[in-house]
Amino acid sequence: MALISVIIPAYNVEKYIGECLDSIINQTMADLEIICVDDGSSDSTPDIFNEYASKDDRIKVIQQENKGPSAARNTGLRNATGQYVYFMDSDDYLEADALKELYDISEKDSLDMVIFKATTFDEDTGERYTTSYYDMDKIRDFSQGRVFNYKDLGELMFSISVSPWSKFFKASVVKDLSFIEGIIFEDNIFFIESVFKSKRMYFYDRYLYNRRVRSGSLMTSGKNFTDYIFVANKLIDLTKEHGMFDVCKYNLFDKIIISNFLRFSQSMGESKLDYFDKMKKDFLDKKEEYAQDDIFEVIPERPREIFDSCIRSENAREFELSINLYDTTHKLERTQDLLEEKKQELIDVKKDKRVLFKTTQKLSEKLNETAHEKKQLAKDKKEYKQEIKDLKYVNEQLMTSTSWKVTKPMRAIGKAAKK
Repeated sequence: MALISVIIPAYNVEKYIGECLDSIINQTMADLEIICVDDGSSDSTPDIFNEYASKDDRIKVIQQENKGPSAARNTGLRNATGQYVYFMDSDDYLEADALKELYDISEKDSLDMVIFKATTFDEDTGERYTTSYYDMDKIRDFSQGRVFNYKDLGELMFSISVSPWSKFFKASVVKDLSFIEGIIFEDNIFFIESVFKSKRMYFYDRYLYNRRVRSGSLMTSGKNFTDYIFVANKLIDLTKEHGMFDVCKYNLFDKIIISNFLRFSQSMGESKLDYFDKMKKDFLDKKEEYAQDDIFEVIPERPREIFDSCIRSENAREFELSINLYDTTHKLERTQDLLEEKKQELIDVKKDKRVLFKTTQKLSEKLNETAHEKKQLAKDKKEYKQEIKDLKYVNEQLMTSTSWKVTKPMRAIGKAAKK
């Protein structure tokens, strides 16, 4: 039995799968079981899998008809035998020491889950960058190197990236879980279920994963996003089931409303109309329940406006325009506030300039006075030097005079008499 089972679901990724596999087979942790699940690819992806498998007996290739990434991950999970499980996306790559570090940390602290960070690179532009979503600074600041569980996290559990590839799982935590098949955003549910099952979690503050953004990927292909409404309700049910809804409801409700509007905005054509109808029905179903709670009194103004505007609007276009108007109005208000701040700063600067001018003027006057005093002192010094010189001259003349020499004996008798 291998120490780590790496599960790689793949569909038509012939352009990327080689780089992905290379990053796994070249890990500094060698004791791996690499499960490659081809999800009915129509390109050369399965051939590439088989070629790698012929050279590395750690690779196990499973082929199935196209069922989607959830089904492919589930197939891999059912066939996994390792002590730990790691899910890898087929168009990304992993740092060479990642699995060794994650394994060592997990063994040292008997962890059920390790959460780590990812960098993103754009295939089209070549740009490489980090994002707050995958940096998870709130979790880093909260944990500070400590082990924690979901009760410790509270509402912060919804500040963690849900992507399975940014987690390293103990097999016993996830073996009886599965990804819901046939929908997108399924990793939200899998992640929260795994959080509730994990007694010991740890945030590893390192970038170990390299995430590719490409125009043809599932999440950028313009697919209907209405699955999110189902997923959001499932998240609510899970928090209630584990007694965490009251702790998480404000953060969760805020996240759900904002995410709903985001998915609505990303939808196109008929999909957008369909999303609006389903979102409005969902919000109407929730309105009475949440009106009895204090959720609407606590959540920020924008998600509250999205919720109310969706219910008020007759159609998708009216809803979209109402939120655009709200956002534009508030942006204008913020711009006006900023303008007022800048005006006040300008007034303060002008005031400071006047104060500075007066201060400078006083200093200039003082400097002039000091220069005058210095000039006068220099003149006095010159006069004193001349006076001393004149006195020395008079003294010298006196010392060499005939009268001074004639009276010398008399001065000596006078000094003796005083003694």
